[in-house]
Amino acid sequence: MLKIETKRQSLKINIIPLIDIIFLMLVFFMLATNFDKNKQISFSVIKKKEITDQVNEKKLMILYLRDNNLVFNDKKLTLKNLELDYLKKWSELTFDRIVILNDQQTSMQLLISILDLIKKNKIKNVNFSNDKETN
Repeated sequence: MLKIETKRQSLKINIIPLIDIIFLMLVFFMLATNFDKNKQISFSVIKKKEITDQVNEKKLMILYLRDNNLVFNDKKLTLKNLELDYLKKWSELTFDRIVILNDQQTSMQLLISILDLIKKNKIKNVNFSNDKETN
């Protein structure tokens, strides 16, 4: 009986190899992770004067985001209509770029959804501006 009790007391769990394996796995997954910088969207902010100059030449597609509504040519659009009627036919249209004019009440979700559609349709010329006059 005494021998059994001493054997139980002398058993120890060695966790040092477990720690080594965890660090090796951590290093492996860090090196195996693909950080793709090409999935970024670059954009610039355009001034109101530049917009009015180019609207006269009909080169800009101006999307107004007001009160969580998407407006183009004084007509409310849904995201689906925007994609089907304009973004998928972008190469056939005469626009050079898209300008997104938003107000402060517009939700970020709507803006992100529009950017997702633009990126999905591989349109690269996108600018942002706010509805307020800028010099």
